Amino acid sequence: MNQVEQWFSILQRKRLSISDFSSTAQLAEHLLAFVTEWNAQAHPFNWSTKSIAKVMAKCEMPLVRRLAA
Repeated sequence: MNQVEQWFSILQRKRLSISDFSSTAQLAEHLLAFVTEWNAQAHPFNWSTKSIAKVMAKCEMPLVRRLAA
């Protein structure tokens, strides 16, 4: 998983997963607010052996289980 995928995963969890947007303008507003907040406290991603192990475990899962996850 590269850093862009990681960033979009964070975006989805923090802004998109429980939100309902009445318009694309409202969605854009929420996205821009997230980018502004993120940039104010941006930091590099630190990979640990635990995070690498989680990614590798997903790669080793049978295809059927990965599609269901």
